[in-house]
Amino acid sequence: MLTKLNDTVSIIDTEALRQRGVVAAFLIMGKDRALIDMGYRSSASTVRQDLLDHGVDGVDYLLPTHVHLDHAGACGTLANEFPGATVFAHPKGVHHLSDPAKLVEATTELFGRDLMQDYGLPEPLNQSRVRSISDDAEIQLGSGVTLRAIWTPGHAPHHLSYQIEETGDLFTGDAVGILLSDFPVLLPTTPPTSFDLELAIESLTRIRNVNPSRLLTPHFGVVDNVSKAIDDNVRSLIEWKNTIQPMITAGTSVDDMTDALIRRVCRHVGRSLESIPEHLRVSIRLNVLGLVRYLKRTVG
Repeated sequence: MLTKLNDTVSIIDTEALRQRGVVAAFLIMGKDRALIDMGYRSSASTVRQDLLDHGVDGVDYLLPTHVHLDHAGACGTLANEFPGATVFAHPKGVHHLSDPAKLVEATTELFGRDLMQDYGLPEPLNQSRVRSISDDAEIQLGSGVTLRAIWTPGHAPHHLSYQIEETGDLFTGDAVGILLSDFPVLLPTTPPTSFDLELAIESLTRIRNVNPSRLLTPHFGVVDNVSKAIDDNVRSLIEWKNTIQPMITAGTSVDDMTDALIRRVCRHVGRSLESIPEHLRVSIRLNVLGLVRYLKRTVG
């Protein structure tokens, strides 16, 4: 479902794994058109149909904020649908778009083959279609719309956010955490294998310093109180780190850590354990794995 936020920006619910309000993509309209993030490959037909239903028969730029499958899984498929589109990615992510084999292998190891089938295997892009984009680079869409790339590592080393210079709208990717309307508790995004807590906090500081007017988040929607959102995100990262570190010291298993965090999240929103959606259970386990690997790597 595509919802127009203003004359320049629309949000597309990619209906990830047949669920609404979980993974968003964003359409930016100038003279040219850009799609920031595009969901899993299994969402490609939904995104394509939403664009067609609103009179958008093509895009000029495909801009995955990073190569994780809920953001870039549909990129290859949509690039085939839009043969004139240029794909931009951080230099560290370019190879994974043209050769996603290692990405698929790592993701399958984390989620299992059944869930990978639901996500859909990303189609590789021809190398000629993918260009690297550097930190602070501009994309001129015309009609007074300029996108600026902002390197925001921490979640992943190849992570970019994008800001519309003229309005201040900032498309965060996973530089900010998950906050869904049907389960309103902020979850950090700390996945393996390369999550870095210090860089994640530095990235949030950088987002604050570019003075965004609002945050447009993939999980899920528009955040108007930018300062509070950034403070909350920093706090959640530190709280999860401080919760998991003593569990590592005590030799707690990842499964037990995950159960403890799920119970805490449910208490926070006053909901039963049975009510938490499966995709949030998966996200919490992923966050635990990423923080465990980070802390073992940096603290020992």
